[in-house]
Amino acid sequence: MKQKAVWKKAILIGGALAIFPLTESDVFAQTAAGMKSTPIDLEQIVVSATKTEHTLGDVPLEVEVVTREEMEQRQIQTVQDAMKYVSGVKVNKTSSSWGNKGNIEIQGMADDYTLVLVDGQRYLGGHGGGIDIQSISTAMVERIEIIKGPASSLYGSDAMGGVVNIITKKAGKKPFASLSSSFGSRDSRTTEATGGITVDKFSGLVGYTYRQSDGVKKETDQFSEHVFNGNFGYAFTADSKLTVRPYYAEQTMDYEKRFQDRAGLNANWEWEPDKLSKFNLRGSVFNYDHYTQDKRSNWDEDTHEGEATYSRLLFDRHLLTAGYQYYRDEVDDKGKKYNASQLLHSLYLQDEINFSPLVIVLGARLDHHDLWGSEVNPKLNLMYEITKKLKIRGSVARAFKGPDMVRLYADWKMGSMSIHANPDLKPEKSIGYQLGMEYAFLDNYIGKVSFFRNEIDNLSSYKLVRVGAIRHMYWINVGEAVVQGAEFSVKGQLTKTLSARIGYTRLDTKDKATGLDLTYRATDKASLELNQQFPSLGMNVNIAGEYIGERYNSAYQKLGGYAVCDVALTKDINKYLQVFARADNLFGKKDIEDEYDLDGERFLAGIKINF
Repeated sequence: MKQKAVWKKAILIGGALAIFPLTESDVFAQTAAGMKSTPIDLEQIVVSATKTEHTLGDVPLEVEVVTREEMEQRQIQTVQDAMKYVSGVKVNKTSSSWGNKGNIEIQGMADDYTLVLVDGQRYLGGHGGGIDIQSISTAMVERIEIIKGPASSLYGSDAMGGVVNIITKKAGKKPFASLSSSFGSRDSRTTEATGGITVDKFSGLVGYTYRQSDGVKKETDQFSEHVFNGNFGYAFTADSKLTVRPYYAEQTMDYEKRFQDRAGLNANWEWEPDKLSKFNLRGSVFNYDHYTQDKRSNWDEDTHEGEATYSRLLFDRHLLTAGYQYYRDEVDDKGKKYNASQLLHSLYLQDEINFSPLVIVLGARLDHHDLWGSEVNPKLNLMYEITKKLKIRGSVARAFKGPDMVRLYADWKMGSMSIHANPDLKPEKSIGYQLGMEYAFLDNYIGKVSFFRNEIDNLSSYKLVRVGAIRHMYWINVGEAVVQGAEFSVKGQLTKTLSARIGYTRLDTKDKATGLDLTYRATDKASLELNQQFPSLGMNVNIAGEYIGERYNSAYQKLGGYAVCDVALTKDINKYLQVFARADNLFGKKDIEDEYDLDGERFLAGIKINF
């Protein structure tokens, strides 16, 4: 424990020392007048879908990207809110006293079926299975890549619904520094500082964020958190570069004296031995601690990752990617009184075959676990370019989620209930289908329509057995479910200064054992966003709204639909100074069972200084 504390403090202190000498102009900051308004950028580079570089226009999978520019237009303060209006994505903020602020569902799949990565590293921490992404600093985010649909063929366990990979910033050619501060409803306050510099072969970028809020109910929700990120690079040659990304975050809550901290170090070496090949070697460590005063929920988890990936173009047609991944996870759960570890060795192989205008991607991954055995997950992706503006994408893939170590190893009590571990629990599995069309029209518009279906079996559930006054709960694999639906979206540049996007998702879910809909899955979700620039005034106005349709709660009672509307205003005072304001939930919605955070209107205002 002492060694762990030392390296956590080293990350924090090193970052604090590094931030002070950074000065000059902010090469990343976009002023309100200078923001590009177009929502269409098919040349945006994405890397998560295939672990190779593609433009958004030619990536053979269903991928969405939330850019830094879009976050600035909406004055986004948290990573989860950056994905709020993405079609097929739902942000859950339903757990208050546990500290969860944002779990992500993709295409109706439960939030624990979404794999969350930061620069390719697995992110830890959350209650109920889903990963809480609150403690990722928005000031350090360059873009968010969202893979929709099963992705275990490249990423292994937990990617049954999709993958969220948060890509952090790198330092630019010019030194810069930026400072922002905001305050608002619920005594919410946020302060962010970032800075970067490049000197010869070295580049460094650091960021610090402080947040606090009383939440909906001050007595249970009040929290404060500190977040530090770093991105340091050294270019040995033009074809060889090392990047090291330290991270530290801590969150404290008065309720139950709850404390959470996360610390990580992610190092990546990229080498291009020739123009046709690329080699990546990545190693990382991550620690998540969760403590309460009564020690009932004390939890300490450490992960170690190693990954080697090699890609090479063969015969001008085949882009082959092969990789090996090592993953070790260790848990010391003092609350449930067990210690456990798990070890996975994984191999994956992928071939991107270009029969232009047809692209075929074939791939598979083998994951071997030291307890529950081996899983093989293949995939087939197709993209056909009918014309330069019209593309069709389709895929079929298998995916899985390994059982939680709590369910494998923990025997514990909760009130009058005894909960029993099941070391024979098997992974949950699914097969997913995607079919979509993308059409660019009138030069400034792009429309997408897609259909998806996920068939899930071997679901992890439980059975209850009563013995006298004691209830016993046993984890079991039982049940099947189907999650299917359709998505539609259009983005467009209505005028030189006005852009718009609309999105709609239709969802149909079914528990095969009961024939009932899955709970808390809205049948309909619709969104609309308008972004208006006023270049002569140095001003940007963003208006966004969302409708969430009917769904069933855990008692199978139907919940009514509701709509929310958010507005953000950004104003440049001069090239160094910017002010902004944001109003959320203008319709004043509250008392919504599965949206704890919606409790009337919320307001925020702030200032940003770029040096």
